[in-house]
Amino acid sequence: MLRRGGTKGEPTPAPGEQARRAEVERLEKVGGKNRPTPKRSSAQAANRRPLVPGDRKEAARAAREAAREQRAKARAGMMAGDERFLPVRDRGPVRRFVRDTVDARHNIGENLIIIALVILLLQFLVPLLLRSSPGASQVALLGGTALLYSTLLLIIGDSFLLGRRIRKRVAERFGADAAREKGLALYGITRALQLRRGRVPAPGVARGQPPR
Repeated sequence: MLRRGGTKGEPTPAPGEQARRAEVERLEKVGGKNRPTPKRSSAQAANRRPLVPGDRKEAARAAREAAREQRAKARAGMMAGDERFLPVRDRGPVRRFVRDTVDARHNIGENLIIIALVILLLQFLVPLLLRSSPGASQVALLGGTALLYSTLLLIIGDSFLLGRRIRKRVAERFGADAAREKGLALYGITRALQLRRGRVPAPGVARGQPPR
């Protein structure tokens, strides 16, 4: 029979039952975390992580250095004509062929900036040097203006011939459909108006060398 004890109205378990319950509780503790449950504040503190590094200046410096290296890598790849770093308008074998066609010839338009600067300088200096001869100064100014407009006319003619050459050679290399691509001739003419040293991507062929 079970004896009554402990809490009123609840039977006291037999010694064998008490041993079994104790063993079950021990096994549950071994299979579980087997340590007291931490306080809520302690758990929150353990899970808390800093949102920013401790040394903000060092982190900012490292970020700037990484960004600078990435820009330098992208710039070098673009200048070398690496397709991974080129803008969409410069990608593809047809566009590279057009660039080579432009870079392999002498283009009048690439000298426009230099010619214009020389004319402006002369128009500024001649009146100062020929103050005593207003007529000569006027002739020099008119001559500079005529030279500038003559250069522009030559550039227009040269650009027209370049556009025809681009379409013809692209058709020979890649077919008629490629030659009809919109903006292909304008792409080459725009490059021809730039100084050779300032072209991006950099020229991949020397003057007189056939396109790749």
